[in-house]
Order: sequence, then C-alpha cells, then structure tokens
Amino acid sequence: MSHSSGGTPGSGAPRSADLFAGAVVAAVAVAAIVVSRDFPTMGGLDTDVGPARFPIIYAGALIVLSAILVIGRLLKRETQAAPAEPQAPAEAFRFHRVAIGVVATAVYIYMLSLLGYLPTTVVFLIGMMRLMGMRSWVRAPIIAVAVTAFLYLVFLYALQIPLPDGSLFETGEF
Repeated sequence: MSHSSGGTPGSGAPRSADLFAGAVVAAVAVAAIVVSRDFPTMGGLDTDVGPARFPIIYAGALIVLSAILVIGRLLKRETQAAPAEPQAPAEAFRFHRVAIGVVATAVYIYMLSLLGYLPTTVVFLIGMMRLMGMRSWVRAPIIAVAVTAFLYLVFLYALQIPLPDGSLFETGEF
C-alpha cells in the first residue's frame, strides 16, 4: 500500500485512501441515481426540480467530483520526499476523530426519528464543530442554530419538504 503524500498542500492522505474514497463516493452516487429513478415527479413538469431530480443532480455532481479526485490522484507525480519518521500518532489521533464523527452521525440519524430535526441537528452541529476544532462555546451554538434554522426554512418553504418532527412529539388519538 502506498502511503505517499501528495494531493493538496498539507494533505497527508495516502494515495490509496483518496482512490478508495473516490470509488466509494462514486458507487454511492450511482446507487442514489438508481434508487431515485423511482421517486415521484412534481406534477409532470420537465423543468421542476422535485424529489426525483434533486438526488440525481447531487449524485451527478458527486460522480464528477469523485472522478476529479481519482484522476487527479492518479496523474499526480510524487514530487515530495517521504517524511523522515512515521507520523503514526497524528494518524491515530485523526482516526479517532473520524471514528467519533462516524458514530455521532449514526446516532444523529437514529435520533432524528425520535427527537426530530430541530433539536437533534443543533446538538449534532455543535458536537461536530467542537470535534473539528472550534473552541468557542458561544459561536458554536449560534452557528448551529442559524444553520439549522436556515436549512429548516429552505426545506419547509422553498422545497416544500417537511423535516421530521420526531416520534416523541407526535400526538396520537386514543
């Protein structure tokens, strides 16, 4: 396995990791296109970006970006010399942060159905910002609330797609 650095300046990602990531993202994008072909269209309008076209547009963009990553990584010459000593502690630390991010995302997805979009997303974004290095306990919640509110309003009013309210807050008839 090649652990050469290259790619973007300051990027220590191994070449094989970029190739693998590009292939996985492209495969997920192709799967999204296949699955979304059965989604309903918005009133039969050819120009309307509805539930059927929205995932196809983004999946197409992901395929293009994945191809750029893979092709760029394959064509990139190895111009930098290998580091004198291995950087295992830094890579291990990054791995732990990535693992925490993946677990947090899985918990976020699960909690969406229980608590709903608004509270779950605010807490998730604060946690992710802290995980990525934002140290301010004042700015992180402000940004999280602003981003969550903005996306909620875009989905609710512009796209007319309701976001989950959460099963804990549902009122049922007895």
